[in-house]
Parts: sequence; C-alpha cells; structure tokens
Amino acid sequence: MSAVLKVESPIVEPEELVDIEAISASEADLWASEAEDEATIERYLRAYRYYQAEASRIQAAAQAERNRIDAWELKKLAHPTRASEFLTFRLRQFSEAIGKSTRISPNGSLSWRRQPEHVEIADTDAFIAAHRGTGFVRVKEEVDKSAIKAAVKATGELPEGAELVRGEDKFVIEVE
Repeated sequence: MSAVLKVESPIVEPEELVDIEAISASEADLWASEAEDEATIERYLRAYRYYQAEASRIQAAAQAERNRIDAWELKKLAHPTRASEFLTFRLRQFSEAIGKSTRISPNGSLSWRRQPEHVEIADTDAFIAAHRGTGFVRVKEEVDKSAIKAAVKATGELPEGAELVRGEDKFVIEVE
C-alpha cells in the first residue's frame, strides 16, 4: 500500500523554467529586479515547494518499485537456490567418498582446491597492545585538522604549511 502525497499545483509552469547556465548577465539583472517583487518571490517559493514534493514523490515511488522487484527476485530465486545448495551438498558427499581431488566428466568437473593461508586475530585490541612497535601493527598518520583549528583559535597562529580557507556561503531555501 502506498501513501499519496497531495500537493498544490505550481504557479510556475515548467515551460517558464529556464536553463540557468543559459542566462546572460543582462537577463540576470532583469531577473534580479523582478525578484524584488514580493508576489514573484512567493510564487517562486510555492513552485519550489511543489517541485521538491514532486521529486520526493518520485523517489518514494521508485523505492517502492525497487522493493517490489527485490521481493520478486527473492521469491523467484528461492527454489533454484535451494536446489543448487542440495546438489552442492550431494556432489560434495560423492567427491569425499571417492577420495580423489578431481573428477572430470562430460557434464562438468568436481575438484578440491587448496586455499591460501590467512591470518585471523581473535582480539584485535589485545593483539595491537601486545605487538605495538614490533612491525606487526601499522600506524596510519594523518593531519588532525580539528587540532589545527583549535590551535589557531587559541594562539592565533597557523602552523607552517597549513592554510585556513573560508568556505563559500551556501544558498538555502526552506519552505513550509
């Protein structure tokens, strides 16, 4: 069951929307003077709210479809997966019973392959504490930017090689 989100239709029709990159400087000046009109600003905010809700509705519908397809896939794969697992079990039993590392037939082959050794650590923290500095523990070095900002705030001095860059102001639209 899906929820339906009802939103008022926009006052700005899609045909009125333009390619932002295609706006020339003179057109931008015209738009800026138009934006001083409160009614226009309100109209744009209502349209913005509508298109944001429309995007959310589309995303929700797409997610519902993905969920439906995932459920369908799981249902359709259940039988072939169980059958493959059963046949793997039976073929493994057969291979163990004959005691050969490889059996080749016209329909396929059965073989045992030796896997490379790998290291497992039961308690990582205890291992690191016991073997710190022995070459068995890697130390990743990275710049602590928070400490640099705190030092600049406390002393007013910036460490050599560091630069304090102010980010661009972010334009935010909030609609209710």
